Amino acid sequence: GGTSCVTTRPAPPPVSAASRPNIVLIFPDNLGWGEVGVYGSVRGAPTPRLDRMVAEGMRLNNFNVEFSCTVSRAAMLTGRYAPRTGAAQDGGMTLWEVTIPEALKPLGYATALFGKWHLGGTNWLGRRAATDQGFDEWYGIPMTSNEAQTTSMPNFDSAKTETPYIWEGKAGEPSRKVKVFDLESRRTVDRECAKLSIAFMERNVRNNTPFFLYYPMTQIHFPTLAHPDFAGKTGAGDIGDAMADVDYNVGLVVDAIKRLGIEQNTIVIWCTDNGAEMRRPWRGSSGAWGGFYNTVMEGGIRTPFMIRWPGRIPAGQVSNEIVHEIDLFPTLVAAVGADTV
Repeated sequence: GGTSCVTTRPAPPPVSAASRPNIVLIFPDNLGWGEVGVYGSVRGAPTPRLDRMVAEGMRLNNFNVEFSCTVSRAAMLTGRYAPRTGAAQDGGMTLWEVTIPEALKPLGYATALFGKWHLGGTNWLGRRAATDQGFDEWYGIPMTSNEAQTTSMPNFDSAKTETPYIWEGKAGEPSRKVKVFDLESRRTVDRECAKLSIAFMERNVRNNTPFFLYYPMTQIHFPTLAHPDFAGKTGAGDIGDAMADVDYNVGLVVDAIKRLGIEQNTIVIWCTDNGAEMRRPWRGSSGAWGGFYNTVMEGGIRTPFMIRWPGRIPAGQVSNEIVHEIDLFPTLVAAVGADTV
């Protein structure tokens, strides 16, 4: 008989929770390649904050995602191909899946989601809210942005059609309704979520607690209606206005990171869930690629990605390597020293 050789690697030195990097993951909706300045914006709407973020970090030119909202979110948060998670537009995701926040919680991370969940299915309020999958708290919409149109439809009857709401919740408690999600609150929900994101970061910096902030923006999913501060301001239509709104909200969060003195210890990622919005009058741009979201053409699955981690990721890098959103889970948990599962 032969001999067997078992190799072991030494255990890594203990790392205090306070020294682990924070993670801020900003994830806009239905935002194609052609909307971002550094990717060759076709609309001309300026995106100075996103362009600066790229200059300070790395841009991927071959980042690939799933073709639609729910499956894309499931793949990214679990690091697994979406069909394996049970994810479907109406069915949500199976509860035994391990998400990024669930992998980080044992390391002492505070976790929050402010924005669009869309992983709970139609029965999300039962046991499929964000707070059932590793988030300490959440605020936003459980499903999708087009529900904002519901109350404005002809002959809308609340007795026959459920009124959509913006919700909030904390782990261990039932989520509660905050206000009706309609065309007015659709314009302002992303700004609200940016401010909640900043308050969450401030709170955890004070407590010396590492955090995972997930800010899945509702823009620029239809109805693509920008915050009143930007509505009609860019001269590039509703989508141009919405892009200016997205860029501004990114700036609010990034400025807060600098103000809090945590830039060197915070990984910031901005990437999009799938390709360009396709429904007129809010038709987005896939830039050089053909197709829109809900297709598996390149314009549906090849999307912008940028990451910034000063001192760890050299500034001004551009990569043409093929990356898929399922790579985020193992990359992030490895970066903070968590176990991959």
